[in-house]
Amino acid sequence: MSPFAALSPTEAAISLTPTRRFATLAATACVLLPVYGAIGVYTAGSGGKRHTLPSALDDMVPFEPAWVVVYALVFLQALAPLAVVTDPRVLNRTVAAYLTIYAIGTPIWLLYPVVVPRPPLPIVDLWTYGIGIVRYVDPPGNCMPSMHVALAVMATLAVRRHDRLAGALLAVSAALIWWSTLAIRQHWASDGVVGAGFAIVADQLWFAMKPLPPEAFVPLHRAWHLTWILTFVVAVLVLMSGWWFGWVPIEALPPNAVAW
Repeated sequence: MSPFAALSPTEAAISLTPTRRFATLAATACVLLPVYGAIGVYTAGSGGKRHTLPSALDDMVPFEPAWVVVYALVFLQALAPLAVVTDPRVLNRTVAAYLTIYAIGTPIWLLYPVVVPRPPLPIVDLWTYGIGIVRYVDPPGNCMPSMHVALAVMATLAVRRHDRLAGALLAVSAALIWWSTLAIRQHWASDGVVGAGFAIVADQLWFAMKPLPPEAFVPLHRAWHLTWILTFVVAVLVLMSGWWFGWVPIEALPPNAVAW
């Protein structure tokens, strides 16, 4: 279905099934995340010129490993639109907006790779263990724009159209996610600002170009947000269990990663 396709009154009245909502965004994630990871590995190991974008704000934010929990929140917050969307046209445009962010970001990652220096970090507790896992799966080769912030802002905008209160709460969460990228030294402040800007541009491109009628934005019950919130809680418990029971040995993580 085209994101701009017209629906009959009957079609517009049919809500998306939970299976279709989750399958659509899950399929999108299965495409985007490997691409993002592969680009990060390539740019980190390509040997080409890398760039840094430090600012006074970056120096002001102290290194706090515990912020890794907030940093990880984005992987579930990006799914928050699934808790509100009931119209297939909205779902299609939301997916298209996510794809647009990556389409804009990919040439920047490849042509102007930005890195954040990451000094060796001894793994001594749960929080540094979490950062070790983050560094293992996310090499420092594609920092600008920050997809962490872009996805958090995109999800916020998607939810806000359906539920202003939930959107406001997600906006606070998106701001905290941006701060977490600085607190654990995964991004420069400007990476997040640019990522947020790209999210706004993509959102306007797909939702302002040809507006949908108000009935397309009738939300699901707010209880649906528990699906991704509780999933996040479970993910944190899994991380804690990994540390306590040694499911991912410390030796497998990069505490002595190269300081780019």
